[in-house]
Amino acid sequence: MADFRENVDKLNVRGIILSAMMTAFGLVVALSWKDAINALVARIIPSGSGSSLLGQFITATAVTLLVVVLATTVLRINRRLERQWERMSEQMSEQIDRVTDLFDRD
Repeated sequence: MADFRENVDKLNVRGIILSAMMTAFGLVVALSWKDAINALVARIIPSGSGSSLLGQFITATAVTLLVVVLATTVLRINRRLERQWERMSEQMSEQIDRVTDLFDRD
């Protein structure tokens, strides 16, 4: 049982979830906005269709910017959550020490 607990403690579940979220954001942005961005590029560049090479580069740049904004936001939220978790862990540790001290006095 102790080996299992050590492995669970070493597992960075938040990191795994964060990676999955970043991947999902990238996929959703690329799939959901691809047609809309292509249509916008086709309107901006009337000489060719949205599937032209220039249009594809503009689309890729726009999708990349959207993903960077989302990733930055998620990473900032994660930093805040890590700080809050550290504070809560410290407070819990202090409270556990106080309770332990009460029982050790006897």
